[in-house]
Amino acid sequence: MTSENRPDQTRFDSHADILKALAHPVRLMIIDQLLLNPKCVMAIHEILDVRQSNISQHLSILRNSGIVASDSDGSYRYYYVRRPGLLKAVLETLDTDWPETDIEEVRKKFKKALNKNQKKQGINP
Repeated sequence: MTSENRPDQTRFDSHADILKALAHPVRLMIIDQLLLNPKCVMAIHEILDVRQSNISQHLSILRNSGIVASDSDGSYRYYYVRRPGLLKAVLETLDTDWPETDIEEVRKKFKKALNKNQKKQGINP
């Protein structure tokens, strides 16, 4: 593979980190709630009925991945989504009923790409 065709490893590492951080139902529910408005751990606990210590652990993962951040107001620490547009798009995408791939279309595309590659290499298909 030539360098101009090689995927940007750093970019995909960053994407993978975000997806790994989101890969838990409780974290997705926390994000869903934080997209409505910023909340403290106690408010999230009351809404989700998940132990506060568990919520704190999930928030730590989300914070370390850069998905959420926190701020303080007096004695209250509240959490918010740093990139709400991104997270809304991810959740909307997951909620969409996507059609499955048409295998015949895949076969046509593969054969076309294979023939092109073979011609490029001087192989007669």
